[in-house]
Amino acid sequence: MKDGSGYAFLRSMSVCHRDSCAWLQRFLSLALAFFLTLFSLGASAQLPGTKPKEFAPVIPDFSAPAADWWTAWPDATREQRQEWRKELVGAWMEWSAQLPENEALQVQAEAVNDSFKRLNVTWNSFDEIKKVAVLPDVEFPEEPSVLDWAEADTAIARGKQRLQSLQLEARQVDESLAQSLRELRKRVLALRDAAPGVNREAAALNLLRVQIDHLNIIEQRSLLEEQMTLWQEQIQLAESQLEDVLLSLIYSDKAGDSLEKSLAELKEKREALVSQRAELQRQALESTDPQQNLQRDLQLMDNEVGQLENELRQRKALLLQSMNAVLNPEGEEPQLVRDRDLVETARTAIGALSRDLNLRQRQVVAWSDEDRGAMRTWWRQFEKIDSALGRADELLEDVLRYETAQLQVFQQRRGWWATLRERVGHLSNIASTRWRELADYQLFTISQNPVTLRILARVLFVLLSAWMISGLTRRFLNRLVHKQHASQSSMYTLARVLHYSIIGIALLIALVMLGLDASKLALVAGALSVGIGFGLQAIFSNFISGLILLFEQPLRVGDLVELESGVFGRIRDINVRSTRITTRDNVDILVPNSEFVAGRVINHTLDDPVRRIHVPFGVAYGSDPDLVREAAAAAAERVPITHTDWQRKTEVWLMEFADSALNFKLVVWINSNMVSPLGDPYALYNLELLREFNERGIEIPFPQRDLHLRSWEPPLSLARRNGQ
Repeated sequence: MKDGSGYAFLRSMSVCHRDSCAWLQRFLSLALAFFLTLFSLGASAQLPGTKPKEFAPVIPDFSAPAADWWTAWPDATREQRQEWRKELVGAWMEWSAQLPENEALQVQAEAVNDSFKRLNVTWNSFDEIKKVAVLPDVEFPEEPSVLDWAEADTAIARGKQRLQSLQLEARQVDESLAQSLRELRKRVLALRDAAPGVNREAAALNLLRVQIDHLNIIEQRSLLEEQMTLWQEQIQLAESQLEDVLLSLIYSDKAGDSLEKSLAELKEKREALVSQRAELQRQALESTDPQQNLQRDLQLMDNEVGQLENELRQRKALLLQSMNAVLNPEGEEPQLVRDRDLVETARTAIGALSRDLNLRQRQVVAWSDEDRGAMRTWWRQFEKIDSALGRADELLEDVLRYETAQLQVFQQRRGWWATLRERVGHLSNIASTRWRELADYQLFTISQNPVTLRILARVLFVLLSAWMISGLTRRFLNRLVHKQHASQSSMYTLARVLHYSIIGIALLIALVMLGLDASKLALVAGALSVGIGFGLQAIFSNFISGLILLFEQPLRVGDLVELESGVFGRIRDINVRSTRITTRDNVDILVPNSEFVAGRVINHTLDDPVRRIHVPFGVAYGSDPDLVREAAAAAAERVPITHTDWQRKTEVWLMEFADSALNFKLVVWINSNMVSPLGDPYALYNLELLREFNERGIEIPFPQRDLHLRSWEPPLSLARRNGQ
């Protein structure tokens, strides 16, 4: 990096009078870093009166190394690890020189030597990384122009990409570290189970090799951590200085001319790309060969990516030109470069091209599975387009940074209020971009299709929409029942069928959105049938029974039913698994649907709600039978649920001559739909019969017994005893 700390301090001092808040923030940051350093030093210091812990390198027994002799290595300092490494290598060289001349042991010993060599290579890399320039291309001149700022910004962006590659490498090393731990446990068990002799010595050397390799991975992780820390510090410093450069830009005629020339070249390139695309589209209509068409499709994709790159580069040049124009105190009033649709269009185009490229790759794999040469030829073209898409994505990030820089420069020159609307729009664009990145975060995959938060949100929206549509449909049908006097049972059946259909279609759409191939639903149905056969048989049986009840309609909502189990009441709901019945005691009973299909059910209101009941009663002997029949008929007429017509008349039957009563039956037709859900028709008729009999003086008997007494003479012995 070609600048010094003195220049950075002078630059920050030159900015202080323009933005005192920024200077105060920088001062507080430095103070906070200073106190944190003191705190860390104090925390690492030894307490007064305590003796420092001494470090002693652990040298294992190479003939039977312990499983945990190396565990103190990650916590040791670099100097301690250096001492430990030297003593470990020396002890190994001395011990390995005494190994017997056995081929298997010599091979294992040579493998351990290779592990030590790799550890030494990693160890020596610590000094090499300090010599590598982090940002060799970053320059901060005394009087920077917009082009100087753009070059520094590009160099810092490349540094960030290298830092990201280091972070990716660190994650890979972490995975290797976990895999190495698993290998260590496996080798420890192998040593424990090995038979004494050569096999045990070979297993011990194999374990030692894996342990040295594990130390090498730990050193690689430490090396990457130190390298990433160094790069992060340098990039943060460079970004801070780049911010100062942005606030110190000056107008440059040379930069303006260079930007004008670049814009002219980009315009010529765009015209050439447009002409090339027109020619490719014309050729695409002249051939029916699929490979030639695929070749032209790839050329069209490459052309489209080239146009996208050209447009983004042109946007960058326009932003720099706008920044340079606002710096000119003698120029005309410049305008902000604003085009919110470009970023969104470019992002959408990159995503569409990436998906199209993936589709073409699958197509080529299907074509060229056997021909490796043809596969390599196609793959070179795929890599070319993929690299162009990567460059376009980087240019898109550059455009976003340039837009932020443009707002800062315009704010500095023209004030906050002049750029308020553009700043709000830019911040909203950044917020939407961050939200889009979060929404596109891949959670897992289904059939090699990524599932993101956006897809899950869409699936949830489809399901909620289907549920709301189903609810509104049922509400509309219920309104028809109440206002249009439509059939309640028909509307209920229609509502349930529509509900199941809407939810089923929504579930199918949700599965397709999650990436499930609709052609493979037969496999899902097969797996579901296996699950039904083992654990869901009862539930599935009740579900099918519910569908049968809805379509066949042997039972409807509002019917008065009596089950074989003794349940008696009105049907309120027919659901997926069960049917709700309300008894006369206002108790809701959930009856499985299969009981209605497999068992015997008495439906009192299936076709005709009028049914006949038999109400028994008795009168005393001596009552006039005709008067009794007349009184019973009159009592039946006063009950509101009684139904009479020319075919169905009320009758009174004399059934038997009982011990103390004449037993009659009131045979009456009633309308079941008029029976109260909580009432009993027998109670209504008994009450009216009692009232009518009391008015007419007809006696209702109760059990009577006649007692007959006869004279009784005592025995002779008892009479003599009493003096008779």
